[in-house]
Amino acid sequence: MLKRTLLASAAALALLAATAPAQAVSIMYAEWLASLVEPGIANYEAATGEKVDAIKLPGAGYDQRTSLDLAAGTAADVIQLDSFMVSEFASSGYLEPLTESAKSWDQYQYYMPGLLDVASYDGAVYALPTDTDVRMLWYDKSNFEKAGIALPWEPKNWADVLDAAKKLKDAGVQYFFQLPAGIKQGEGATMQGFYMALLGADVPEGDRNRLLNRETGQWIGDSPAIRKTLELYKTVYQDLGMPKDLNYSADIGAGVREALANDQLGILASGSWEDACLWDCNGVNLPSREERDAMVGWTPWPGSGDPGTKATTNISGGWTIAVNSKAADKAKAFQLLTTIFDVGNFKDWTIKNHRMGVRTDISESPEYMADAYLAKATALAADTTGRDTIPGYQTVSALVQQMTTEILDGASVEDTVKNYHDALVDEFGEDKVITYE
Repeated sequence: MLKRTLLASAAALALLAATAPAQAVSIMYAEWLASLVEPGIANYEAATGEKVDAIKLPGAGYDQRTSLDLAAGTAADVIQLDSFMVSEFASSGYLEPLTESAKSWDQYQYYMPGLLDVASYDGAVYALPTDTDVRMLWYDKSNFEKAGIALPWEPKNWADVLDAAKKLKDAGVQYFFQLPAGIKQGEGATMQGFYMALLGADVPEGDRNRLLNRETGQWIGDSPAIRKTLELYKTVYQDLGMPKDLNYSADIGAGVREALANDQLGILASGSWEDACLWDCNGVNLPSREERDAMVGWTPWPGSGDPGTKATTNISGGWTIAVNSKAADKAKAFQLLTTIFDVGNFKDWTIKNHRMGVRTDISESPEYMADAYLAKATALAADTTGRDTIPGYQTVSALVQQMTTEILDGASVEDTVKNYHDALVDEFGEDKVITYE
């Protein structure tokens, strides 16, 4: 009797398992990427008849949430990631390699190889880029006119930038030079501010103007370039008295947009996405092209002006979407990924949101090239570099952010550099840290 009961129970469980709905594929993304991800989700659901578990989160703190979820094993099947995080997560076994799966997808061939390299680790691609970017200095034209600064603004060195900042301050512009700084800014402090200045602070030979000596694999704990970059931050925030509060806003992007709308913004160190994000990153409430061009302009980041330094600098990153190595159904996760990146959805998003293309079937299209802003901004990518995307970079970037925080808090350059150097040695060991004289 017991045996028949157990057999009946087992049969019932098997029937229940056979008739239970398949587990929905899940995806986690920042709300500013919704206009790319959500049409892709709708297309996937229409094609498969299956629901997607969509987890949309605020942009503030998104990187930290991703790190925590992956480490805890609770991350979604498909995950949006900043490109600088890919190598770290791939080396930890959190991401599924995509190289073999992507070979059978007919649109994979159009991705630019250099941008796939940014989303790779140990020879394998682990994520697909949503966009790339370049960085520049944006400026409010009405405030420049009020300060008596000639337009178009074309600074040749840091002295020109600081001269404009002083004039804007004297003209009553509250945020005369918003140079991203502080831990709350996250990677923005490293990329939009510190690294852009660093690349033009010293000569490029021997990676003297970087965070990493790429030939030896050693992190640079002290150098003239690091010190000059921190002196620039000190001049802006300590000597000129640039207000710090935008760097601590609950939503920094919203704070910048509000400052622009209230005519409080002078110069903003940021990137190519601001053609949309200064108004709405989702591309929903954008003024016309003519209105935007009348309000703001942009210029390349100049080098310091010291002998042998670069005339202008650039560093590129971008966002990606990856598949969790613990995804319950990796084939479905990859199908959702490629549906989001299908050319019909991806091209429309890239052009409407004024994003720099990562695929030749988009960037070489007549619609893309017809956008005068995209065509001009994309040209800056001809002389750009990438982050030091090796395991350990996230830690170093956090330490860079801490350096800028210390300057915000009034610390000296000498103390700040010493703290940075010592923290690198503690983290990586003496043999992995180098000093340049």
